[in-house]
Amino acid sequence: MSSTDPYAEWDAAYVFGALSPRERLEYEEHLNGCAACSQAVASLAGIPGILSAVPADRALRPPHADPSPAEVPASLLPKLMDSSRRSRRWGRIRATAVAIAAALAGLMASPLLPERQEAALPMLQTIPSPVTAEVRVIQEPWGTRVELTCRYAVPAAPAPRKTFEYAMYVTDALGSSTRLATWMASPDTTTMPVGTTGLTKKQIRSIDVRLTKDGRILLDRHL
Repeated sequence: MSSTDPYAEWDAAYVFGALSPRERLEYEEHLNGCAACSQAVASLAGIPGILSAVPADRALRPPHADPSPAEVPASLLPKLMDSSRRSRRWGRIRATAVAIAAALAGLMASPLLPERQEAALPMLQTIPSPVTAEVRVIQEPWGTRVELTCRYAVPAAPAPRKTFEYAMYVTDALGSSTRLATWMASPDTTTMPVGTTGLTKKQIRSIDVRLTKDGRILLDRHL
């Protein structure tokens, strides 16, 4: 990413909600014409959802009596986000995202989180588009975690490179839909958004991916 781009360090602030409404609108207008910033946002888009998927009592429970350097204090994320909102120093905010990602990697590698073996289910296209995805639906004691791997291929026909915002929805057995995650993506990118719901796996009827711009459903998977 070019160091001359005045928005080069805004990606983490955007993903973690540290921008003011005016700044957010300004940055979203910039994303429409900047592939580099769009890819940077896409690479961070799944982190908030992944963090929210780790219950505090499990993430912070020590594997043995002695304190471990890999343990992450419950106050880590709130303190870092509060600091980023106060300072608006983009380099510091970006460092915050890196620190969170590193802490998350340590948690995911630890024995506190047992490895999941749920198969990835292909999502079906409801209308033709360059977007494809696979979804994992994981039952947890507190509800369900939904992990999506979404790929945006390069269109066959020459076209302007555009960035779009997408959303993942879950629909229950009664037909009520709830949004679980949103992310930005552009051609030739892969994003891995994660969402959580209090519904059990058996209560979920389907999962779909929509364009937030007009609500069109691009992909769908019935369980």
